[in-house]
Amino acid sequence: MTSMIPSMTIELLRRLTGKPVSKLVRYSWWPASEVSAQCGIEDELAFSLTAGPLAVYFEDGVILGFSSDPSLNSVIVWDEAARVAGQGPASLGSDEELFAISESGGFSTVFWGQLIGCCVSHVAILKRVHMNAVESQRPSEVGLRFSFSGGKSFVISHGLHDNSDDFSVLEETQLKGVELEEISIN
Repeated sequence: MTSMIPSMTIELLRRLTGKPVSKLVRYSWWPASEVSAQCGIEDELAFSLTAGPLAVYFEDGVILGFSSDPSLNSVIVWDEAARVAGQGPASLGSDEELFAISESGGFSTVFWGQLIGCCVSHVAILKRVHMNAVESQRPSEVGLRFSFSGGKSFVISHGLHDNSDDFSVLEETQLKGVELEEISIN
């Protein structure tokens, strides 16, 4: 599976409902200890705000990769498990230019570790309510909201934390002031 915008992967995303998360890993352009200096952020925000993709691992072996594509003004999704199995491009974990940052530890907030073992209850595509002419000509699927049993949720984001072209993985509290349309896929 090549990288695609979320609306092209709806069936794959729907199958996540009820699946427990086993691990979350950001694959950073820099070692975790260098992210704060490179990005001008606190150490505990490295997981959320570093440059580089995210892999979400599920207990049944499903692994999805997420990043963003500025030319599409969208987040993108791919089957990372297929890459790990040697089908398609190299997997994130085998890329020697990327550095793994775990969901728990000193380079992430406590929130991320609390998601381990939680089951996905809902997935929604997010689009900005207000877009300029260029953005409205692109898919502009700027976020994916994952909601979990127990009420927790997070957003895989294309520029929603600072109105940029940057990929980020955000807690809901980091979305202040962004007016979004939610398109449920469940």
